[in-house]
Amino acid sequence: MTMSPTGDSESLAMTNAIMARMKQLLGVSSDYQLAQRFGKSTSAIHNWKKRGTVPIDECIELSVEYDASLDWLIMGKGAPPWEMPATPAWSEPDSDLPSHFALRDFVGVPLYDIEAAAGPGQLFDSEQVETFLSFRHDWILKEGLHLKDLVAVRVRGDSMDGTLKDGDTVLINRSIIRPDGVFLIRVGDELRIKRVQRLASGALRLSSDNDHYAPEIIEPEQLGNVQIIGHCYWHSGRVY
Repeated sequence: MTMSPTGDSESLAMTNAIMARMKQLLGVSSDYQLAQRFGKSTSAIHNWKKRGTVPIDECIELSVEYDASLDWLIMGKGAPPWEMPATPAWSEPDSDLPSHFALRDFVGVPLYDIEAAAGPGQLFDSEQVETFLSFRHDWILKEGLHLKDLVAVRVRGDSMDGTLKDGDTVLINRSIIRPDGVFLIRVGDELRIKRVQRLASGALRLSSDNDHYAPEIIEPEQLGNVQIIGHCYWHSGRVY
């Protein structure tokens, strides 16, 4: 849904201001990046600006995802979410947590049971969520990530020793599915974390960082059995 454009200078200026705040919220700088975020063509974004269109649906989507006021996003009134006063998240006087932390400063990323998710059927659903991991909202924005693209899993096994240890937690960015790099992939009904490289032949090379495991080549005719789920963006784990 969009507000009916009038094409006058006031509506054009309003649309440009809204788009500037959208870019600020998303941490992007170009119309192309904005178009990519909403799954639209760059020409569609240019038409918003040309016609003075107010993209209501997209504003509501960002308002919900980033806890941004529609008054600020559309009208420019009030403050952006990172300048809003924090609401104390822990009221207990003997809490060990710093008082400047607040619930609104954090977002929850679902941590999935990777072994449960490795079976047939839908890859991620609510029944496989173990818990939610808290990340600072401003860190998510700074890294150029989007909450809807993020899931977390735990590493199982030692095939990625040297980079990832058994039991490490990995943040997966599902918006990046083109090799090269370390990815969560699905081969048949099995989930793996591997270093994935696309070869000139079109085949995929799956490598482990542990030298005890030989690389595997997935030939082009076998690619239908492989799904690249997302890029392994960040990890945490114990120090041994």
